[in-house]
Amino acid sequence: MKRQELFDLLDKQPSIQEAKVLAKKLGLKIKKRMKKNEVYRILREYATRLQEYEDSTEASKPMACERVEELPKSYESDRLILLPVKPHLVYLYWDLSRQTHEKMAKTGNVVVRLYDVTYIIFDGKNAHRVFEAGVDLGICRNYYFHVPCANADYIAEIGYKERENFVPVLRSNLCKTPSDSPSTTSRQRWFVKGKKQVVTMGETLIQPVERINAFSPTNAVSGGDKQ
Repeated sequence: MKRQELFDLLDKQPSIQEAKVLAKKLGLKIKKRMKKNEVYRILREYATRLQEYEDSTEASKPMACERVEELPKSYESDRLILLPVKPHLVYLYWDLSRQTHEKMAKTGNVVVRLYDVTYIIFDGKNAHRVFEAGVDLGICRNYYFHVPCANADYIAEIGYKERENFVPVLRSNLCKTPSDSPSTTSRQRWFVKGKKQVVTMGETLIQPVERINAFSPTNAVSGGDKQ
């Protein structure tokens, strides 16, 4: 029962029996020897508490917000981003400007390439291994590559094919996949009073090399007073 309905019913001055039945339905404790005014008082107190609860509930409702515009499908930034997912999985996504998108889409032969460039300075042709996949720019904005080597460096490119030649358009950042096995090194790294120190298992801490001010022998005075 809503508070206003309860107030309206009390204004009609129901009988003591009707008031007691209503109180029991609302879960209120009523004694047999209570007078009508006492039952009315309990019902009014309940209606007041109900009003306070409804007012607090109304105040806690979130205010109406302005309609938020949907995020754009593209920021036209010409970016190619490569990220590691797992030791043997990398994720590639791109954002193309309208001009770049139209230029590549016209070729009808858009491809993404992944290069294994571990321990080398990549010049576009000297990768250890090359992985390639065709993509449809109309429905695809990302790609997952399963890679054979963990703990390796990868770079990606997106471009198109002219006959058998690959024409790169964008190149990604360098991405390093995590290792798929525990490290074999026994070196431990510690921080003592904010300074980094390295220790080998079973040995004492090796103090880090510190820089000192350069000393010029020409500025030194040796033996006796300066003439």
